[in-house]
Amino acid sequence: MEKISKETIISQLQETSNKIANGFDGRYFEEITFFAGEMAISYQVLWDIINSENQDKISDADFQSALMFWVSLNTVLSSIELFRRGYPVESQMLLRNTLETFSAAYDIHVHPEKLDNLRRNPKSFDSKQSISVAKNINSFIGQMYGQLSSKFTHVSPLHTLPHKSSTPICIGGLYDPKENKYQLIPLAGIMLTLDTLNAVLEFTFFDEISDKRFWARGKSKEERLYKPKPYILERGTKFREKMAQFFTKPDSKNN
Repeated sequence: MEKISKETIISQLQETSNKIANGFDGRYFEEITFFAGEMAISYQVLWDIINSENQDKISDADFQSALMFWVSLNTVLSSIELFRRGYPVESQMLLRNTLETFSAAYDIHVHPEKLDNLRRNPKSFDSKQSISVAKNINSFIGQMYGQLSSKFTHVSPLHTLPHKSSTPICIGGLYDPKENKYQLIPLAGIMLTLDTLNAVLEFTFFDEISDKRFWARGKSKEERLYKPKPYILERGTKFREKMAQFFTKPDSKNN
């Protein structure tokens, strides 16, 4: 290997990274296209709220909540971008931040007084505590947050390799066809986080959304029933089948 120089880094940023992204786009086009479609729906919902002509109908807390959901979507988009440029572990670190941010968005919607706390004394607002609030919608949020923290954000065995490993070390991202089946794991993390974000967003602004993807109104005005559209359940089933197929095939057939 040639001596590492600043040109090596610049080349990775300007050339190699794009080649890696093209490789991932070709391999995971179906999944990335699905992400894009689901995110577009949520972006439009938030756009309509944030830019509503009648702002008097929207409280400041809900306006700020919508902005936080928007940031959460941007963070998922950043995670996808890292994934397609060959950073599977790093992409999961952003998902932890996504969970915390959209949980805070819901927390401020439910407890508007916390927005004042955030503004007057930011240290008094602990967004990690918002995870407990969001768990009232989906208890799995806490488990996701814990796993992303322990496995990716904090140092774990995923940050190591066996001594004398044949896995190539690289500057920046990597696209290795031999590791294709393992890329389904971070993809699953992105998919699960995005679905959870969209579900919490819809729960938060239920009355502002005409075409529901995740929730239906119950017997009372306040009751919400979790009834995801069939295509969401079918996509999850299809993805699990793909993972099972990859992990049961001999490695030679996964290349």
